Amino acid sequence: MFQNSDKPLEEKEYPDEADLVEEDEEPSLSLTHCPACGELIYDQAQQCPHCKEWIFPDRPGWRSSRKWYVRGGLYVTKTLLLNWIFWLALAVIGGVIMAWEIFRQAREQ
Repeated sequence: MFQNSDKPLEEKEYPDEADLVEEDEEPSLSLTHCPACGELIYDQAQQCPHCKEWIFPDRPGWRSSRKWYVRGGLYVTKTLLLNWIFWLALAVIGGVIMAWEIFRQAREQ
């Protein structure tokens, strides 16, 4: 099978550093529970094989979203404006009633 087995190796025949690095034969697959049915499924599964529900990767929480800050700011602004308009309308109505009373008292005299 081999000829000249006592011949020394040439430089190109020596193993490279990449050949010496040990590689895992297969990445380890961990198991987790399905959020819908609770059965064990692979961590990387996109759909549960038991209940057929789709598995979505964890999304950032609602507090880390910028939309939360924008919506909160708009809600506070709306509330303040509505309160301001409400109290302004009450002040105008009170002023009109007060002016009406003054006008009525001046007319009676």
